[in-house]
Parts: sequence; C-alpha cells; structure tokens
Amino acid sequence: MQMIDILKQFKGVVDIPTEKGKLDSLYEQFRLMSKELLYGGYFLIEGKTRICLDDIEFYYHEEGDGGLKDPIMYHTNDHEGKEIPYFEIGRLNLHISGVDVTFENEEKKYRASFLIRGFHVENDDEPYNPCSTEIKNFDPCSTHIYDKMLYMGIPLGSAIEIEWVSKNNPENTPNELVGTPRKNVAEYEIDENGRYKKDERGKYVKEPQNIQKPYNKDLFFSSSNNIYKRCQRKWRFKKDFVKD
Repeated sequence: MQMIDILKQFKGVVDIPTEKGKLDSLYEQFRLMSKELLYGGYFLIEGKTRICLDDIEFYYHEEGDGGLKDPIMYHTNDHEGKEIPYFEIGRLNLHISGVDVTFENEEKKYRASFLIRGFHVENDDEPYNPCSTEIKNFDPCSTHIYDKMLYMGIPLGSAIEIEWVSKNNPENTPNELVGTPRKNVAEYEIDENGRYKKDERGKYVKEPQNIQKPYNKDLFFSSSNNIYKRCQRKWRFKKDFVKD
C-alpha cells in the first residue's frame, strides 16, 4: 500500500462523543496503520538507500475548545501560541525531536502525525526483510534520521528524492502489534474541570514528581534531572527487537 493510502485510512475521532471512545478508536486506527508502516514498505532515498521503520509514535490533537488534546505535540495552535496552517497529508515535518510524517485535516480541525522514533538503513545489495529479529544497525535516536534521510552529501541546489516503496504483505507480521506508551512523553497536569492546565504564557503544564529512585519505569521517567509521570496513551508501535 502506498504511503498516502496508509495515511488516508485515518479518519480522526472528532465525531466520537466520549474520551474513552476516542482513545479506543485511535488505538485501533494507529495499530492498523503501524502494520503497514513497519512491515509493508520502506523509504527509498535517492533511488539507492532504504530506510526501514522499526519504531514509530503517533500524535493526535483536536483544535478548539472541548477537543481531545495532546499537549506534547509541536504542530498545534496551542503549542505555537497562534493559529498555524494545516500540513498537507504526507508532509515531512522536521523539528527538534526528529521527523514527523503528517496527516492533518483542516475540515475536521485535527492535527495528526507519526514520529520516526527508530529505524535502520539498508543498501541495494542487502536483502529486504521487514520481519528480521536481528537488525545490527538499528538506530534508536530519532534525530539521526536527518543525516540518513536528508543530509547525505547531496549537492546544493539538488532536490532530494524520497519515495515510499510498498513491499511484502503486512498480514505476515511475526506477531500482533501491541501499543506501548510513548518514550519520554509526560502526563500533563489536569485542573478541577478535567482540562489540561496552562501557565501564564498559555503553555500546558507538566510538573516534576517528588519521588525517589528506584521508581516504577512503567509509570515514571527521568528527563533533565527531573522525574515525570509517564503519559499512558499507548501510541507507540515497534518491532519485536526494539526493547526499550
């Protein structure tokens, strides 16, 4: 299946009335998309280098009052503090954490994307095997994708050729995909009305936790010498060999 068709499978959850219903539907939509993205193809760079996705995280945010929010997401009106244009479906969005592939919808007023969290690179002389459990050059650093996808010594003024190549049948995945919480994504603070708190600048608030090590890593994580509650939305999908 072509990348654009994978992304167009997503319908959002704006019309679902309850938060639980929204989250249940999002999980299933993201799971089905992940089968195609992780096992159904790869990015081909300059016609010779394959970038295979091994670990991806989804993000979803509804604009306006009362919508389902994703406070960590970068490309939103709330994060930018102003109204910003919607990305076309299939746009690459480069930011400080790596590269997102977007599938936003201006009519329904939602933002949606997946982050390439982990990947590996193959060349023409290597056999393509999306179900391999022994990937020697797996890269867990999401920002390294810049070098592999975009900055490979291409001459100034040249266009970078990036395409999605569909291969294999994702029905043949080695195991059923199961989502896990996203890596280092905090649970933001909720007010008495069940809405995310904002500070005086209009930014969503996450508070460091006053707990001591050792702590339950399923519920907390450490970042910049602080410990935060971990967001429990299971929007990360990865191949079996990715362990963290």
